[in-house]
Amino acid sequence: MTFENYVCGFDEVGKGAIAGPVVVASVVFYNYSNIPNNIRDSKKISFAKRLLLYKKIKKVASVGLGIVMPNIIDKIGISNATNLAAQKSMPKDFFIRKHLVDGNIKINTNDKVVNIIKGDENYVSIAAASIIAKVTRDKIMIDKSRELINYKWEKNKGYGTKDHLLAIKNYGISNFHRKSFKMHI
Repeated sequence: MTFENYVCGFDEVGKGAIAGPVVVASVVFYNYSNIPNNIRDSKKISFAKRLLLYKKIKKVASVGLGIVMPNIIDKIGISNATNLAAQKSMPKDFFIRKHLVDGNIKINTNDKVVNIIKGDENYVSIAAASIIAKVTRDKIMIDKSRELINYKWEKNKGYGTKDHLLAIKNYGISNFHRKSFKMHI
């Protein structure tokens, strides 16, 4: 089945983290009349509400995910890794008339691409992508925290919080940390 003339929203999560992957999600709604209510920037909604919206979005949209792990981030840099994750998340089986991309993520396509600063605050497809990306990345970090308990990733999700930096000072960096990032501890 092929869909024509759709808008696709993209957003990333984890670009500023010091551990874990960068995740980019793309979202194409099948029909704009059945979009779930209260979709907005994932940072502005609670964990419980994000989970609920994640499930609802997946029922009414095509969702693409691109995940680039820390070892690749270390090899190619965070900007290239984010762009690679975006490329991996590109929707299949759609003729997209416009790609709405949060921030300065670059994607290779012959279709129209519009980069929008704070797009997750103003476009529902980008906000939905932010929810999908955040829930996906948070789950990865929570799962990994069960293996590497000292870093408390279930709480900080791999960002450079005071507790996380203290854990690095006490236990060193793990194989899930981004070794190319400068960590001030």
